[in-house]
Amino acid sequence: MRAALPLLLLLAAAKPAAADWVETKSGPFVVYSDAGEDRARQALYHLEQFRFLFGEAMGRRDLQTVWPITVVVRRPEKGEPPPRLGFSRDGWMTSWPAGGAPPPEFFRGLALLFIEDNWQDRMPGTLEQTVAVLFSTMKLDGGRATLGLPPEPPLRTREWALLQYLLTGEETATRTRVLLSNLGAGADWNTAFRNAFGRRAAEFDAEVDRYLASGQFRTVTLPGRPLDPRVAFPIVPMMPSRLRVLPADLLMARGAPPAEVRRAYQRAIEERPGPLAFEGLGLALLAEGAQEEARAAFESMKKLMDPQRDRCARGLLELGLYEEAAQKNPRWAEPYVRAAAREPGPVRKAYLLKKAAELRPRDPEIWQALARAQHDAKQYAEAEKSWRAAERVARSEEERERIARAREEFQQARLDAEAAERARRRKEEQDELERLKKEALERIREAEQRASQGGLEGRKIEKWWEGPPTQTFTGTLESVQCQGRTARLALRDPSGKAVTMVIPDPGKVVVLNAQQEQVQLACGAQKPARRVKIEYVARPGAPGEVAVLEFLP
Repeated sequence: MRAALPLLLLLAAAKPAAADWVETKSGPFVVYSDAGEDRARQALYHLEQFRFLFGEAMGRRDLQTVWPITVVVRRPEKGEPPPRLGFSRDGWMTSWPAGGAPPPEFFRGLALLFIEDNWQDRMPGTLEQTVAVLFSTMKLDGGRATLGLPPEPPLRTREWALLQYLLTGEETATRTRVLLSNLGAGADWNTAFRNAFGRRAAEFDAEVDRYLASGQFRTVTLPGRPLDPRVAFPIVPMMPSRLRVLPADLLMARGAPPAEVRRAYQRAIEERPGPLAFEGLGLALLAEGAQEEARAAFESMKKLMDPQRDRCARGLLELGLYEEAAQKNPRWAEPYVRAAAREPGPVRKAYLLKKAAELRPRDPEIWQALARAQHDAKQYAEAEKSWRAAERVARSEEERERIARAREEFQQARLDAEAAERARRRKEEQDELERLKKEALERIREAEQRASQGGLEGRKIEKWWEGPPTQTFTGTLESVQCQGRTARLALRDPSGKAVTMVIPDPGKVVVLNAQQEQVQLACGAQKPARRVKIEYVARPGAPGEVAVLEFLP
C-alpha cells in the first residue's frame, strides 16, 4: 500500500480540477492522463504501434481483447512501482509515467494477453512465452520499430535465439511469419517448420547454437502503422464519475489488500454515490468474503446505472443477471458459464457451454464441462469433439494426459450405458413376446375347456384367434429349416404328399407338446418325424403361415 499512496494523494489533489484529466481511446486501449493531450496521444501511439507490429508478425491483424486495457498516464512520482498489467473493476489497467515508456515486462504481459484473447489453439511448449519475450524489447522511434534487441541474459534461451535469428534474417524473416502463424493455428513444431521452410527444425540447430554462443545479436527495422496521432486519437475530457473511482480501480489492478480497495471505493461513494463505485465496492467486499454486503452494493449499483452509458458487467454477473452481463460485454464467456452451472437440463447446459467455449476457446475446463453436458444429453459425437478440443488446448502434457484419461472413462461409460439400454430393450421385447404367447395359450385352453363342458350342440363357438381365418392341417413334421427370424417347415399329409409351411415370426406362434405345455421348436431334421396338428393361414400361391403348432401323441 505504501507504493500506492503517492498516486492516491495526487488524484485527490486533482479532483477539484477534473478538467485537467483527458481521455483518448483506440482499439482495445483507453488512456487517461493529467499530463496533457500530447502525453496521452504519445502513450496511445506506442500501444497501437505495438499492437499493429505484433499482429503483423504473428499473422493476426486488428488484435482485440475481451476486456479494455486502461492506461493512466500521469506525472512521475518517486516510489511508483513499474507499470504492470493487472485486472481491475472493468478490465485490465496500469499506470504509465508521462513522457516515458514501460519496461519490457509490461509489453511481455501485453503480448501474452493478445495471444490469450485472439488465438484458439496453444503453441507448443513454452513458445508463447518466448514470443512475448522477443517482442517485449521492441523499440519505437517515430513510425519505425527495432525488433530483436536482446532481453536480460536469463531470458536468452535457445528457443528465443532460434526465433530471433529467423525473424531478423533477410532470407528467413518472411517465412518466419508463416512459421508463427502455423504455430498459432495449433501446428506442431516440425510441421510448422516444414510448411514455412521446407526443412525440419533440427536442421537449424548448428546455426542457432553458434549464433547464441557468439552473443552478437542482429536486429531488424520494421515499418509501423501510418498514423497521425492528432487525427487518429481525438481527446475528450475525462468523465468525473470515472475520475472518482480511478484511485480505487488502480489499487485493485495492483493487487492491493481488499480492505484497502474497499475503503478507496467508499471514499468515492462518500464524495458522490455512483454505479461504478458501488460495483467496485461490491467486488472488494466479495474478496473479503462479505457476501450479503456485496450483494447490497451491487443492488445499489443496479439502481443508479445508466443503461446506455454504464457497463458494470461484473456487478450484473454477481447479481445473477447473466443475459444483461453478456450484453454489456459480448466477448465475455463467464456469463454463459455461470448460467450453465444453474441449468438443470443437459441440452440447455450444453448450449450455454458451447457459447462459452466459442468465446474462450483456450480454456480446457470449459471444453471438459461441455463434453460432460453433451454426454448427458446423449450428444455423443459432439462430446467426442469437445474432449478432443480440451486435449488440444491443455496447458501442459500432464494436463493433456489427465483429460485423455477422463475422455476414455466417459467413452467407456457411454459404451456401458448403450449396452445396458440394448439389454433393456431386448428384455422388454422378450417380456412382450412371452406375454403374447401366454395370452394365446390361455385362449386355447379356455376354448378347449368350453368345448369339453357338456358338448357344443346349439352353442356358438368362441374364436380365440383374432387374426385372419385359419385352416387345420394334420400330418407329420419332417424338418425345420431356420433362416434368421423365420422358419420353414417340411411336412407330409396323411396321403404322403409333401407340404411346406412357414413361420414368419416365431414370437407370434404358439408351439404345444402333447401335454398342452408350451415348448420351443427345434431347428433341423426331426428324428423321428413327429405327428402334428397345425392351425395355419392359407396364402394363395405361397406356403401357409403357421399360427399354432401342436405335437400329437
